[in-house]
Amino acid sequence: MKTKSTSSITLAIFLLQVWSVASAGYFYKGLALTSIDVIKTGDTSWGGNPLVHFDGTIKGRADDKDATFLKNIKEVKDATGKKVLEAEKLTVAQAKAIINQASSDGKGKPLFCIHGFNVQPRTHLKKVKAATVDKFNKGKFMPIPVMWPSEGGATNYWGDRKTTPGAGNGLKSLKKALDSFPSKSLLAHSMGNRVLRHAADSKLKFDNIFMVAADVRHDIFHKDYINSGDANDENRTELQGKKICSMLSSGSNGKPKGKVYVL
Repeated sequence: MKTKSTSSITLAIFLLQVWSVASAGYFYKGLALTSIDVIKTGDTSWGGNPLVHFDGTIKGRADDKDATFLKNIKEVKDATGKKVLEAEKLTVAQAKAIINQASSDGKGKPLFCIHGFNVQPRTHLKKVKAATVDKFNKGKFMPIPVMWPSEGGATNYWGDRKTTPGAGNGLKSLKKALDSFPSKSLLAHSMGNRVLRHAADSKLKFDNIFMVAADVRHDIFHKDYINSGDANDENRTELQGKKICSMLSSGSNGKPKGKVYVL
């Protein structure tokens, strides 16, 4: 087994802190991505972008197919007085421009962060906002929160699992755009790894993939498991491990640039 370098261990420590660090407030100015359905308000921002509302209580569907880039997320009250999140909806071209500019400014490489089970958008945004300025980051990464419908609670576990294919479809719909971004990595936490799994057959490319407390079987990467004869097993049929590994970007020598880390 290969020994991880000191830099890899430091990186792993930083990534784990993404899920434990909180930050005051939840106004998020940065770029974000969501497969949660957004509702147009009919208004526009000062910059002319459409304003949309979304909320963690909006239920997802297994057949969802879209994802939306957002920026300048804040909490407001809708027409009924309910607190919701308001954001500027961006085109793919606008999102690409933000990432390219951030990379040029030395703000770090994009790190797409998919939250896990029982995590509402506000909580996820707080944690990613904190990770952006965390001392372990030091400008190496530009964390981009990826939000998907997760109602949470013990009684909703299986219901949330059923929505992960739709969230995965949302990522797949943006394959062409995401693959045109500069060097990037992906972090998935808990049930967010099921979102990753459902996006795996699109062959999206990332330099490194971090599976934190993954809600999938870890032995999917073992040769004995991949070569097993249990064709009725869901994981075996989909060859999860092979598909996820195929999402690693290749260098000029044809070998993967990075690794899949199961943390």
